[in-house]
Amino acid sequence: MRRSVLLAMVAIACCAPLTRPTAAPARCLFISGTADGLVKTRAVEDSLTSLRDAIDKWKAANGVTGPISQTAEKPAPHPYWRSAVSPELFLAPDVVTDSTYTLCWKGVVSPVVCTSGAKLCR
Repeated sequence: MRRSVLLAMVAIACCAPLTRPTAAPARCLFISGTADGLVKTRAVEDSLTSLRDAIDKWKAANGVTGPISQTAEKPAPHPYWRSAVSPELFLAPDVVTDSTYTLCWKGVVSPVVCTSGAKLCR
């Protein structure tokens, strides 16, 4: 009886399709940071700093120590004093790199407000 069970297991193993383990799908999320300033260049710099701080906090909170990929992704504006930003308030051009996307608009209290965004995948 043991012999027939063993032969059955060998037959099943031989007939089973060979499969390879697949790589885990990439998990991605969107992170953004917003800042204001007197001039656009300063507001862009500060929003990029805010974005880097948010990424560092996320990495620390989630124990991420390995490599992640970061690509530019257009953020939604995060106005401080408005519920939305109308199209005529945006300050072109947007500032886009391989890893960040920053858009700016005329603020209510500050002359310029910018939001920078990125998509992180691991």
